[in-house]
Amino acid sequence: MPIDVEKIARQTKKNAADLLRTTGLIDELARFGVATITGSYKLDLMVDGDIDIYLVDKFMDKEKSITILNCLIRKGKFNGYLYYNYYQKKRPGFPRGYYIGLKTRFRGQRWKIDIWLTDKIDKPSVRFMERVAGQLDDKTKKTILALKYSVKTKGLDIASHLIYRAVLDHKVKGLVGLKRLASLYKSKEN
Repeated sequence: MPIDVEKIARQTKKNAADLLRTTGLIDELARFGVATITGSYKLDLMVDGDIDIYLVDKFMDKEKSITILNCLIRKGKFNGYLYYNYYQKKRPGFPRGYYIGLKTRFRGQRWKIDIWLTDKIDKPSVRFMERVAGQLDDKTKKTILALKYSVKTKGLDIASHLIYRAVLDHKVKGLVGLKRLASLYKSKEN
C-alpha cells in the first residue's frame, strides 16, 4: 500500500498546531515582537517535526535576544535550547539575525522549532514563500510531499527550499533528479 503523504502532512501540521498551543510559544514570542509562522507549516507541506518562526522587532538586539532565550528556558516547555548570532557570523542561505532553536518530544515525535529574531522582515524569504505558495497546486504539492518524505526516511541532507525549487523551477519529479540537482547546488556553494 502506498504511503499517503497528504495524510501525513495533515497530521503533522495538526500536531504542530497542538504543540504550539500547548506550549503557548506564539503568545510568549508575541510579547517581544511580531511572531510569524512560516516554512512548511505555512505552506501545508509538513512531513516532520520542524517549525519555522520569524520574530521581528525593529529594536531587536543581542540583549533582547538573550532575554527572549532566558524567558523560554525559564518557562521550561522544551528539552533543548540553541542560540546563534548570525549578525556576527553570516552564513549563506540563512537570514541575518539571532537564532533560537528549541527541541522537544511531543506525541512520540521529535520536534525542532527554528526561531529567527530579526530587526526587519527578511524580504527574500518572504518573496520566496509567496512564489512557492503561488505555484502550488494539488499535483506539485503531492510531488513535494513525496520528495520530502523520501528525503526524511532515507536520512538525506537536502533542505526543503531546495526541494521546492527542484519541483517548481526544474520540474523534478523523483529522488534521482532531486539528488542530482542537490549535488549541483552543493558544488556551487563550495
